Amino acid sequence: MRTAVTLIAVVASAMACGAASSRPLQTTSAPPAGKKYISKRYGYSIVLRGKYLWFPAKQQWDGQFPFGSTGQVDVIAGYYIDHKFAVAAKPVPAGTTLAGWEAFVLGVQRQFCGGLRDFGASSLGGEPAQEFVNDCPGPAPGTTWKVITLAALHNGRGYLLNYLSGPTTKSAAERRTYEAGRRSFRFTQK
Repeated sequence: MRTAVTLIAVVASAMACGAASSRPLQTTSAPPAGKKYISKRYGYSIVLRGKYLWFPAKQQWDGQFPFGSTGQVDVIAGYYIDHKFAVAAKPVPAGTTLAGWEAFVLGVQRQFCGGLRDFGASSLGGEPAQEFVNDCPGPAPGTTWKVITLAALHNGRGYLLNYLSGPTTKSAAERRTYEAGRRSFRFTQK
């Protein structure tokens, strides 16, 4: 009887060790995947971590300044944090170049924003893009949104992505959030 109990204990220990060693080791602390927001109107998806409110565009963007209240811009607004992504797209004539589209986007942003700076090459959804920073009037008098604007072309459309952060947001934090969103951006219409 004693031998049987010992044998059962040895077998149970061996099975527990085997089960423990067959579990995958967690060697990384990967961030949570986030939530995917899909725009059927503008043909893209973006994945963001944290809590956001999604306001999809209700009508096609007309190319004017991309105010979220027009219903022509997809807005993904932080729930607990003062930042948002605003995305719009419009058909462009065949032969439109990225430089030509960037010039159009610059004109749109200049309608209400100033301090355009930090121009540089970037990408959006695997497409070449142009990026710049600008300051736009905030929701309250005397406040300013810090805005990173991205201009890109894909499948006969010109895309404008604005990342807006409030005046109290630190530059490093805003850049991290923007970059995470930009890197997760995928075109869903080929």
